[in-house]
Amino acid sequence: MPRKTLIRTNLYYYHVNTRSNNRAWFKLPLEEVWEICRHSFAKAQKNNPALISQFVLMSNHYHLLIKTPQSDIDKFMFWFNKTFSDELRARTDSINRMFGSSYKWSIVFEEYYLRLVYRYIYQNPLRVSLVQKCEDYPFSTLYYQHRGLDPGFPFHPEISYDDHLSINNELCEDDINIVRDGLKKTKFKPKSQRKY
Repeated sequence: MPRKTLIRTNLYYYHVNTRSNNRAWFKLPLEEVWEICRHSFAKAQKNNPALISQFVLMSNHYHLLIKTPQSDIDKFMFWFNKTFSDELRARTDSINRMFGSSYKWSIVFEEYYLRLVYRYIYQNPLRVSLVQKCEDYPFSTLYYQHRGLDPGFPFHPEISYDDHLSINNELCEDDINIVRDGLKKTKFKPKSQRKY
């Protein structure tokens, strides 16, 4: 399948995610993987500054909501994923690639869908029963935002913590499907409903 033609913007957020090779779990404790992510964000920010609104690290993938003031998502992601994979490979004595493919991205234009994506990302640990409240998952920027702590990399939340009152109200199956379908496209767009 050909790679999607990159759409450059500095006005809207990209949802970005990357999975480990063969969807295998990272071969390190997540505390160590989080530290690698911190260092990787610092390196990417030094080369191509970006506004990170949200980041959630799971056992074999991550979700990122990011805006690029210089319209250079490709350069930021190059440095982030390169540093991330190089350090992961070095710490695990691996010779194979760390990620299954290049990062996947979708631009979220509409505020309504941005808020759905926002909840979808933070509810990842909730959906697989790792925590009972989204803000208790330690490998998430929400954890730090809720506690007023520094996650260790520049972080610019789009939505204030006061807006998190509904963050733990789980998305219904229809909304989850809207997000999953929408994020498969370069421009976030859920499947249109058939009209009979």
